[in-house]
Amino acid sequence: MLMISLSTVSFFPSLLTVNFGVVVPLALSCIVVVAVIPAAACRGKLNVPVYALMLFGASFVAYGVGRVAGAQSIQGTTLGVVVSFVFFLLVATAVGSFLGIFFYRQPTDDSMAGGGEPHVTSPVPAMDKDRH
Repeated sequence: MLMISLSTVSFFPSLLTVNFGVVVPLALSCIVVVAVIPAAACRGKLNVPVYALMLFGASFVAYGVGRVAGAQSIQGTTLGVVVSFVFFLLVATAVGSFLGIFFYRQPTDDSMAGGGEPHVTSPVPAMDKDRH
């Protein structure tokens, strides 16, 4: 067991400095965001322009936040961890919005037809009256 850990560390020395107390919640929250947005798109909660706006807005803000997170005065501080957390959540939102565009499904309008109104089969309602 010790040999496996030594060989792993020799190939991946950055594993010595990983803070799993930050990485695990960050990874789980990003996975949730990336999964929830396409799931909502599959149910037709929003429309494609809103997902595109979320994609470009989150990407634009993430770029600015990423520039701030990379500053020498912020790296390694508590503020740096928070800013990095926000950056990764914004990137997850952008990726989820991108996937949401592909999984979007037009909602069905069952509520419109069930309100006591007759079912319209032609684009012009007067033509349905003539058929009966």
